[in-house]
Amino acid sequence: MNAILKKIKAGNSLLVEALPETYINDLSLLVREFVPQPEEGSPRALIITPVDEDAHSIAETLKPLAKELDLTVDVLHEKGNKLKQRNDLFDGTEIVVGNVKRVTEMYFQNGFNIGKLKLFILIKTDEIFRKGQKGNVVRITESLPKCKTILFTTHADEEKIASFVDEFFPGIGVME
Repeated sequence: MNAILKKIKAGNSLLVEALPETYINDLSLLVREFVPQPEEGSPRALIITPVDEDAHSIAETLKPLAKELDLTVDVLHEKGNKLKQRNDLFDGTEIVVGNVKRVTEMYFQNGFNIGKLKLFILIKTDEIFRKGQKGNVVRITESLPKCKTILFTTHADEEKIASFVDEFFPGIGVME
């Protein structure tokens, strides 16, 4: 993870080819680095996963750090109450973790603003694209402010990922 931190500090975007078990527990290091203290308003980290189970797992991994730094973590998931999730976002949160479908749904229904985003992470990018969610990711990517972006994938050479990276993150650093 130190190599990832070093590369992402040197640039804004990074494509990492790795299995989830090698980086999921280290996401706290990235959040600690780029979302160091609570602030009012918009989220500072947005972590998008392909499925609800991944979102819950990541949120659980981040909870000890969030408690230590007095940050809030909200999970957006399909089986949850939309109104409650939207109200939680309106109350303010620093870290939003969720599946791509619910995150984009909430974002485009004005559930939250990404204007102050410092860190954008896609988990299992290849799986998200295989599930037909590339369009949703593209819509959010088009709205991103300048922020640190990390795309985790198990197959960086897939054509869909390569074309997405070329279009939205030209010159992206790649790590294997």
